Amino acid sequence: MKKLISDIYLVSTALFKVMIPVIIIVKIAEILGFVFWLTILLEPVLKFIGLPAEMAVGLTTTILTNPYAGLIVFASTPETMQLTVAQTTIIASFMLFTHSLVLEAAISSKAGLRAITTITLRLFSGLLFCALLHWVFVFFDLFSQTAILNLPRMTENPDWLQWSRDQLMGLFFIQLVIILLMVGVEVLRLLGIEKLIHRLMSPFLKLLKIGEQASTIVVVGFTLGLAFGGGLLMQNVKQGLVPAKSAAGALILINLFHSLFEDTAVLMLLGPSLFVILLARGIFVFAITWVIMRCLSLVNDKTFQKLIFNSVILPDNR
Repeated sequence: MKKLISDIYLVSTALFKVMIPVIIIVKIAEILGFVFWLTILLEPVLKFIGLPAEMAVGLTTTILTNPYAGLIVFASTPETMQLTVAQTTIIASFMLFTHSLVLEAAISSKAGLRAITTITLRLFSGLLFCALLHWVFVFFDLFSQTAILNLPRMTENPDWLQWSRDQLMGLFFIQLVIILLMVGVEVLRLLGIEKLIHRLMSPFLKLLKIGEQASTIVVVGFTLGLAFGGGLLMQNVKQGLVPAKSAAGALILINLFHSLFEDTAVLMLLGPSLFVILLARGIFVFAITWVIMRCLSLVNDKTFQKLIFNSVILPDNR
């Protein structure tokens, strides 16, 4: 219990140190007109995946920071309340692929996967998956009902005092979400869910030609997140326990599909389809990772280390 309380405190403090400045910066950017130009700039991209241009600020915030900060921005965006389930599913999917991109690209880089590779991979995969979803949803007329969002309601066109109250309410809401999620994740750990996931994923990881040592770390990434999985993988690569291409496959998979419990639960607040953001996204991720691993098997080590993997962390290059 003491460790859980300590973890909640540490996670909350780290998130709020990022979120509070971001909330203020977004408000200043709105006053100065930067938000308007951002929506104009990104409108063609968002239209391509079936989203209104007003979602640009929330998605950009998520990419640069974390999903919690993005949700606060979405809660402050009036157009969010008119979104359909199809659109919130697309938003949630894109956030799952691209959240905390700068930070997690840096973590992946330390574990061996080059930052530019990580950023390109996650943005491309996110846009491709969301574009496919949009086309499928439109063609089959799926999820066209208005989404039920579980976000705090913010005042439209508030004065500074009301805006401050709204943001405090939003931060309090996020704090409750963090507490509930961390308690829930701890219960799942005690129930041995990681072992179950490892057994279920083992055949698929073998198909991807990710070795046993790396596959164990992939499961850690699935359940605990990229920071944990990437950190463990970095140590194993440095010690020569995991081959470079196997490590690259593991990092690609973890980047595209991690923190399944926490991230999925958080983004269900937007009211998306759970089947799509978890199962359909999982199938897509495994398929695209399989294609990449097949391509990597045809690439020689020199080209692989030049374009994909940072050879500095390999034992022979330290």
